[in-house]
Amino acid sequence: MTDREFDIVDTHCHIGLHKYEPVEVLLYHMERAGVDQAVLIQYMGNSDNLYLVNAIEANPNRFAAAMIVAEDDDGSAVRAWAEQGIAGIRLLADFRGRGSDPLAHWRAAAELDLVVSVFSRPDILQSSEFTEVLRLFPDLSLVIEHLGGVKPGVDLDEFAAITALAQHENLTIKLPGFGEFCDLPCPFANVPPLAELTLEAFGAQRIMWGSDWPPVSTREGFDNSLEFPLTYLDNISAEERAWIFGKTAQQVWKLEG
Repeated sequence: MTDREFDIVDTHCHIGLHKYEPVEVLLYHMERAGVDQAVLIQYMGNSDNLYLVNAIEANPNRFAAAMIVAEDDDGSAVRAWAEQGIAGIRLLADFRGRGSDPLAHWRAAAELDLVVSVFSRPDILQSSEFTEVLRLFPDLSLVIEHLGGVKPGVDLDEFAAITALAQHENLTIKLPGFGEFCDLPCPFANVPPLAELTLEAFGAQRIMWGSDWPPVSTREGFDNSLEFPLTYLDNISAEERAWIFGKTAQQVWKLEG
């Protein structure tokens, strides 16, 4: 690993045996880039979280994870996976279940003190469904993925609606590799001020970096997804950088530093 002055936590990694890559490949990339810990985010369409459980058990205090469960679950599967060490659940911002209680997934997460990794687009974050979640579960830990799903060419007025969500103190947000919102190749030119606007709205203690590995391999690559933001943000304090690239994630996902 590289010799860094603070822990690095990657909060957005996908692993699998039938999609993406196995955990051993992620561990290789983490070692190469100097990433200490990671959050495993289950990929869409897969409600079998056993591979995530096994990865956590085989690598103590290296990983946390967010599950996916069936849309008609009444909370039973959420509880079962949580009992096996899964600390979070991945839900679309406007998700509603197909069971008798459409809010069962959100409700179970709140009851079990899980973290919800919120997949979204800017328009969905403004939906009545997500607004209802924010109203009903003010203490539920919500982490907005991918800066709300922004893409290259994002309109800053549209992005202002995302940063306005910072008024909800239970909400944190993931700063991705800049290839998600900048035109390739890296090093990026004409970088929109999304990191600065996010920092102004949320503060460093409510921002966490996430690479989006392995899809990031089709953009700037894993190493650059970390190194470019680190360099780009070298004008902020070391303490702020420590929060964005590690401490926020450790606090939210209960990973020991």
